[in-house]
Amino acid sequence: MKFINSIIEAIGNTPLLKLNRVTPKDSANVFVKLEHLNPSGSYKDRMAISMIDAAEKGLTWNRKKLPKDGIVVEASAGNTAPALAMVCAAKGYKARFVLYSYSVEDDRNPRMALTRAFGPDVSISNLPNVYMSEEEAQNLLERDHDITHVITAKKDCSVMEETEPKSVWVDQITNKYNFIGQKIMAQEIYEQLDGKIDAIGCSVGAGGTLFGLCSGLAELGVIPKITFGVVPEGSENYIELDQDEVDRSGFRVKEITFEIAKKLGLSKWATEPLIVQEMIDAGYPDLFFRVYHSEARHMANRLCQEEGIYCGMSSGANVLIALRIAQRLGKGHNIVTTIVDRRDRYINETPNEKYVV
Repeated sequence: MKFINSIIEAIGNTPLLKLNRVTPKDSANVFVKLEHLNPSGSYKDRMAISMIDAAEKGLTWNRKKLPKDGIVVEASAGNTAPALAMVCAAKGYKARFVLYSYSVEDDRNPRMALTRAFGPDVSISNLPNVYMSEEEAQNLLERDHDITHVITAKKDCSVMEETEPKSVWVDQITNKYNFIGQKIMAQEIYEQLDGKIDAIGCSVGAGGTLFGLCSGLAELGVIPKITFGVVPEGSENYIELDQDEVDRSGFRVKEITFEIAKKLGLSKWATEPLIVQEMIDAGYPDLFFRVYHSEARHMANRLCQEEGIYCGMSSGANVLIALRIAQRLGKGHNIVTTIVDRRDRYINETPNEKYVV
């Protein structure tokens, strides 16, 4: 008999597919890691199991250990929520998610419907004036509306962890087990291509997947000619680019991120580095590309209709840039990127799907 004892065992070991119909003639080979085939439907499953396994061992920023009847806390309206909810359900933990108050409609999107199927508690984040004066809150909202609400939700998670002894805030933005969990994907790609990888890259939100891929390959002795980060329109919450294509010098974490965290009293972010900054400091990637909704949607449609890959917006953005790199390097090279998630979690937004962190 051949079977698995837990859905957790189905995470990872995804196929690597060579694209055929969307790849121009005389360009490099483009391969996509089919991460949408993970149990909850996205690459975030790898991160989720890595962070929860670490929390069970007390490998958290404050050494707080997740007890057997513990609660996993995070703020998310994207793929992180269903991934964590699925892993928590499989391992017997409760999950609690905070949605960003600037986008209450996210509570009704397919991603959250999928998340709720696993049985977590879901709440809407506080407004920033809960933690600061009305005047200070209004000033920050006028300067950067979305990031102010996002970091306020993170503060809510911090308060939950402080006031609920059994809860652990996993915080994908600073948790090193985010990118450590993604290093396993690098090992899989290495084996699938016999180490012949000339360029690799993917979308950048928290930065965990790209950092895990680049650092994981480096540990295996593979240094690609080009590493690239894809920044889909709408994902620039914590980060900003000077232009649509830049090297590392044209990419930065928004200064207002730390200002908001300080005003909110989010002490963790004052002491723990953001993964995306760790990635830059480590020398990855070589290039960043901004991709607009219309471009990403067009390529996602092509992948569905020409390659049979039922994927979402960020996957379209990834492949668009991978094809661009493939034309620069030319025949005889191997370019790798990821199919991030399934299209069905954006189905209510058709035909105007958008990237969500």
